[in-house]
Amino acid sequence: MHGRFGYRSAESCLRRDFGNRCAYCGVHEKAIGGSQAFCIDHFKPRSKGGSTNDYNNLYWVCVPCNLNKHDKWPTPEQRRQGYRFADPCREQDIGVHFAGSRDGLLQSLTPCGEYHVSMLRLNRLWLRELRRDRARKQSHLNEALQLLHSLGLALETRPEETFTGVERRMLSFLHQEIEALQSDLAAAISLV
Repeated sequence: MHGRFGYRSAESCLRRDFGNRCAYCGVHEKAIGGSQAFCIDHFKPRSKGGSTNDYNNLYWVCVPCNLNKHDKWPTPEQRRQGYRFADPCREQDIGVHFAGSRDGLLQSLTPCGEYHVSMLRLNRLWLRELRRDRARKQSHLNEALQLLHSLGLALETRPEETFTGVERRMLSFLHQEIEALQSDLAAAISLV
């Protein structure tokens, strides 16, 4: 990567390395319109001395997070007080600097988490809704898995050819429901 826009050649590698998700909010490309709703962010902004073409300073992010972050960077005084962006490539951020609640809000646990969540506006309404939706789907998946397990225990002593039509439909329905929920969760926002 060379020149003012050399970093753009890293797009396909960044998409792969970030799993087609925003490095900051965790939203998957499928949830907001594909890769055209994403861009490359310089973690430490170029205007603040960040390297233009250093792969370690490049993150795959959704456009809303990129617009919110823009060229924000904590002042030396803020950094001394612990206010900074959490670096999702170099540290555990979820559960350390902020945590999710059942209502989809991210709660700050440290000054770093407070700065990160606030500057990136990670409690935007649509992100909270995506987190709540993921929590509902995870709950439904857990319930379907428990029902499948219970049904399996009830049927395990009988040969399959003795299953009634209702039992077969229940098994088929549960398998389809579990597969659909697992597929939805694979692309769901990663924060709960």
